[in-house]
Amino acid sequence: MRTNRAPSLVVAASFAVALIAGCSQAPGPPMDTRKADEAAITAAGVALAQAAEAKDLDKCMSFYVDDPVLFVPGERAVIGKDAVRQAFAGFLGVQTLKLETSGLIIDVAQSGDLAFERGSYSNTITDAKGKTTTETGKLALVWKKQADGSWKIAADTNASDQ
Repeated sequence: MRTNRAPSLVVAASFAVALIAGCSQAPGPPMDTRKADEAAITAAGVALAQAAEAKDLDKCMSFYVDDPVLFVPGERAVIGKDAVRQAFAGFLGVQTLKLETSGLIIDVAQSGDLAFERGSYSNTITDAKGKTTTETGKLALVWKKQADGSWKIAADTNASDQ
């Protein structure tokens, strides 16, 4: 006597699919990493200031995306890494440079790929003749999360209080 096993296989397969589906969990919402991202951006900002005070142009540039834009008051927009490098080279060419920030607020987008930083700055510069000048103002930065999880600056601007 010949039996047809097809209905048994269909029932067994259906049971296996139902069992697997019942044991798996639906994906939940993406993990909120904004607090960790804020901390990473804060650390990157501190490291950038340290690199600038040490006059390490290459290290400074490592905190910028490949196609950044720098808005300097009273000047044309500085676009691209080579142009930003040139602008930084002039800034770092002073005898002594001390950079300070305060009141920084970092707002990471819920998407986790962009962040906006704003606050106040104080730059104290001593030129080759020994003249010291302090400039205070406000700053705004747009940070972009990279594929490796690091954060780099995509847009940088400031406005002097004077």
